Amino acid sequence: RRGTRLAAARAAADDGAAVGEASASATSPGACAMFGCHWHYGAGKPCQCNPECLTYGNCCADYTSHCQWQSGSWPATHSQPTQPLPNDGGEAPGPSSEDSSSTAAPSPPQSSSSSSQGEASVPSKHGAYKLDWAAQGHSFFDGWTFLNEDVNHGSAEYLSREPAVQAGVVAAHATHAIVRAGEASPQYKYKRQSARIQSNKAWKTFLVTMDYTHVPYGCGVWPAFFTLAPDAPWPNGGEIDILEYVNMEQSKSSVHMGPGCTLNKDKVNKYGGMPDRNDMNYNCLTNYPDNLGCAPNKWMRTGQQWAEHPGVVALEWTEDFLKMFWIPKWEIPHDLTSDHPDTSTWDRWVYSYYPMKESGCSPDSIKPQKLLMQIGFCGDWAGKTWSLDNNRQCQAKAQNCRAVDPLAEYAPQEDCCTQFIWDHDKSHGTDKYLHERAFFNITYLKVYTKR
Repeated sequence: RRGTRLAAARAAADDGAAVGEASASATSPGACAMFGCHWHYGAGKPCQCNPECLTYGNCCADYTSHCQWQSGSWPATHSQPTQPLPNDGGEAPGPSSEDSSSTAAPSPPQSSSSSSQGEASVPSKHGAYKLDWAAQGHSFFDGWTFLNEDVNHGSAEYLSREPAVQAGVVAAHATHAIVRAGEASPQYKYKRQSARIQSNKAWKTFLVTMDYTHVPYGCGVWPAFFTLAPDAPWPNGGEIDILEYVNMEQSKSSVHMGPGCTLNKDKVNKYGGMPDRNDMNYNCLTNYPDNLGCAPNKWMRTGQQWAEHPGVVALEWTEDFLKMFWIPKWEIPHDLTSDHPDTSTWDRWVYSYYPMKESGCSPDSIKPQKLLMQIGFCGDWAGKTWSLDNNRQCQAKAQNCRAVDPLAEYAPQEDCCTQFIWDHDKSHGTDKYLHERAFFNITYLKVYTKR
């Protein structure tokens, strides 16, 4: 994490199939698998994932296999949402025309809590996991340490807890918590207030689930939800990136390690084709700029697409493998809402898989991990790749500047990303832009351990 992020530059410069996959999702055979099953018609979409598509003949190719509707009735393993999402008064409105893509996935029905998820079949009375730790409600931030160092050499002023609360950067409500981009720093030039939090507790093998209704995105923004070994030098203790992306680029899960772990190509595709999005031939060694870590992903999304599709993102780490899941909000199973998760029934939601044991990777290649969440700005990824934005949305935000690599030179006064994020004279409209886009809205974050 302290090194450069050339993976992003390579991905952004490549107009190949990996980049086109998510943007073409509405017409791809895996459209329902990627964006979930819907109760209502998605206007303007070339294929549908709702019960009426059987009548009108406009179902996506994987509708029958993925959604399993029964003549228009809501399936037993799904739940029909009935309540709106929680709103703290600062929630983002619908995406602006500037952000929206013509191929963006249809917006799902929305629900605010597990109580509105309805009943679902439960394969077993008690799943394989029990609840060990939770961040939710008014005490959401009690189990975290607020870190101050910006290890990515960017434009974030990471605040301690009390200043973050006072500045409106974090807020804990009864139903949800907010972590958002703040205002330009009143004391540091070229900086904007934000938060970087780390769990006080570490775990060796676990299941972590984050139920969200919005995640940050936007030009100059570098959000991340990941895990890191607190007691080992990076990357030898392992780093697991669950969500991480910059600007308007796509997110991909990835794992960073020391030497000695290359995933088995034949085993990694157990849950569908998962090319290594880092083009490292599944070698998880990380030593920037040449070795980027492994990133087997079935599909990828932009931050905006993640934000428009609320649900649960989860990481399961066992002695045998790492799995990452995305569960649409209206598909959250009863075993999870009842805090007895049974991941043996979650295979349909797997989007990234790391067969560690079958690949001969040492069980000690990943040390006990802490959870981290942050909203960074610019720095040695978002700033350096500013000019590689495929849709050129970000390039138009700042003029008479250039993309600066802060590891090569210190020139924030010339950096386009820094000028836009700092916006000291309010000429870019950055405050409003970030307020509408750059925030986490989290219903809960929970860690489960084996029974």
